[in-house]
Amino acid sequence: MILSLSGGIIFPVYVLYFREFQITLFQVAVLAAVFEATIIIFEIPTGLFADRYGRRLSTITGFILFSLAGIIFFEFRNFAGFLIAEGLFGLAETFISGAMEALAVDSIDKQERKGKLATLFANRTIIKTSALLIGMITGGLLAEWRLPALFLPLLGFSAIGAVLALLLVEPEPEPIADKDKAPGPSLWKFIWGNPVVAALFAVGLLANFIYEPIDQFWQVLFSEIREIDPAFFGLMTASGLGLVIIFTRWLKKLYHYLTAYLAACFIILSVALYLAALSDRYPAVVGIVVYFSIKEMVRPVISTHLNRHLESKNRATYLSAYNLTCSIGEVAASLLAGILAAQFGVVFLFYFGSMTATVLIGIYLVLKNGKNGHGQMDSGLTSAE
Repeated sequence: MILSLSGGIIFPVYVLYFREFQITLFQVAVLAAVFEATIIIFEIPTGLFADRYGRRLSTITGFILFSLAGIIFFEFRNFAGFLIAEGLFGLAETFISGAMEALAVDSIDKQERKGKLATLFANRTIIKTSALLIGMITGGLLAEWRLPALFLPLLGFSAIGAVLALLLVEPEPEPIADKDKAPGPSLWKFIWGNPVVAALFAVGLLANFIYEPIDQFWQVLFSEIREIDPAFFGLMTASGLGLVIIFTRWLKKLYHYLTAYLAACFIILSVALYLAALSDRYPAVVGIVVYFSIKEMVRPVISTHLNRHLESKNRATYLSAYNLTCSIGEVAASLLAGILAAQFGVVFLFYFGSMTATVLIGIYLVLKNGKNGHGQMDSGLTSAE
């Protein structure tokens, strides 16, 4: 919740903060690249750190680094200072990302874990989305009141997060059976040797080729082409997030039906983006609101099923590997989005996203129904999944 609250405050207006201190648009792009590059470099090492030295320690370290980044963002208001802060920001993200989720999952009794994972990730989505909404409203008000104070909440919330992390109780490591004590397959062999895990990693990677083009350019489409007043943009995003809060608690009942759930989500995404590209302004608004909501409804079902296949002792590392895969997809998709927008225009990106959502379903099905390294179909899921 604390991370979402902080992110909600910062991300809608952080470019304005940089511009306030004479940061050029090219430098803004460099800062974003440094953040993503840091995540790509350190995601796996910090996951290994969490599994070896403790997820609680990793989480505390992450919040401390967030606090340091907040201090630098606030005190050293120039490109060099922001560059260092973005690096710390990305590093902090990697210390927390896999460790916190692994800690939450392993805190559930092993015998009850399978049945409670859906509830865990559905509740996380509701809390995260609610905090993000509150943060976005607060960030807008703060930017209007005093933009230079934007990163002060990050400093405060990070300090609170570090204190709360100190109070976390890390469960005892689960006993390892004799047959599991021998060295297992390498990280990537495990992933690609398990059809369901490989399919979910592919979704994490390729879904960014839907999300990134739309996230970067939807405001251009609706302001310059659909001619909608940007004052309504906050209401549009808030409406999408509101649908997430309303429907997620009910949708968690469908998480057991992994393939059907994902197929439905990406079909709806495909139709919504096609509607946004093709239609007049009001149906297009409906399309983008549906996009905002469905996008957030995909992650909890992935987290639920991914964690069902991961060993406790390496959970943070595997989750970090998933986050790394997503980050690589974000960077590649961002670059592609810029090229496509310059070459074919913004509307084309929505057709591209619609087509990619449809293709993604096929790629997922091919990988999920593939064979594992022993030449046998994966049997780790029930037929309902």
